[in-house]
Amino acid sequence: MIPLLRRTLVHSYRYSALLRMALCLFAFLSFKQQKINAAPITEKIITVNVNGSGIITVGRDTISSDDLAMYIRERLFKSYTGTGKMYDAVKLVVNSDPQSVVLEKIKKEITNGLKKTLNELCLEKYKKLYDDLSSRKQSKLKKNFPVLFQNSYD
Repeated sequence: MIPLLRRTLVHSYRYSALLRMALCLFAFLSFKQQKINAAPITEKIITVNVNGSGIITVGRDTISSDDLAMYIRERLFKSYTGTGKMYDAVKLVVNSDPQSVVLEKIKKEITNGLKKTLNELCLEKYKKLYDDLSSRKQSKLKKNFPVLFQNSYD
């Protein structure tokens, strides 16, 4: 009776190990198939529109040039706090031909908004300003949040 019991236990162990391997293989293959069938990831972009008379719109919002930095900071930081992710880029679309002084001020305000967002993010995550962080943490931030280090908006 004991040899029969031993043989049954050995067979059931082999069967369960084989079953576990088959389940792991099935899970791996189904994950690969889902990854292949997944839709391409679309970029999230904040598009700042400026018309010939200097009126700034973002989506349906009309913003003054003085409030643009705060608006961008709020949009980026709300996106981060809500989802853990941030927009991918800020794009400046110029309609007609606004004055160059107005255009430079808008670019400067976008840059200020990105810097404010970066400092707020650093204070939230590390309780320090960006300049006070180690180079390792700075490079990690540059990799994870490239929008905050964006130089051109075209």
